[in-house]
Amino acid sequence: MNLRSHPLLVGLMFQAALIPLALLLAALAGIPLGEHLHWDPDHVLIGLIAVLPMLAMLGLVAHFGGTAYDTLSSQVREFIGRLFGNAWPGAILLISLLAGLGEELLVRGVLQTWLDTRMPAGLAIVIAAVVFGLAHAITRLYFVFATAIGLYLGLLYYLTGNLLVVVITHALYDWIVIHWYRRKL
Repeated sequence: MNLRSHPLLVGLMFQAALIPLALLLAALAGIPLGEHLHWDPDHVLIGLIAVLPMLAMLGLVAHFGGTAYDTLSSQVREFIGRLFGNAWPGAILLISLLAGLGEELLVRGVLQTWLDTRMPAGLAIVIAAVVFGLAHAITRLYFVFATAIGLYLGLLYYLTGNLLVVVITHALYDWIVIHWYRRKL
């Protein structure tokens, strides 16, 4: 099978691979991820509501971003079109859930938690956010935007102590934004 002709499958495999990677790194670092990921109805609600500032930030960037945003938006629409053009129902939900879970387990659950044991919490949040931004650095604008999102998610995790909050927020944000960009195709 030629994976280049199946970008959605590659994306799903990549996002899914982040989960065991995070679990392995957490085990090696002695980080009990299970203690940082727990079901709490109030935290589910916080995770759902916490997506609103992220969407507002995207709206501000879209409104004031000028040609830098137009270029980025065009690239994102093209990528989403390739990824989900002929996708099966539920593909956007699945990749959003995998990205939210995998990226948050890895960046907030492992990296930020590990850094937090070695330095002040604020610095741990900043470093994890920059790593998150670098992982999403399609353009300079997107690096800055993703780093800001990473700061927000890092602070949210720090304040709640529950990875479930940031997993829900991240997954819901991805799901909404992918649908929004698909609508603009």
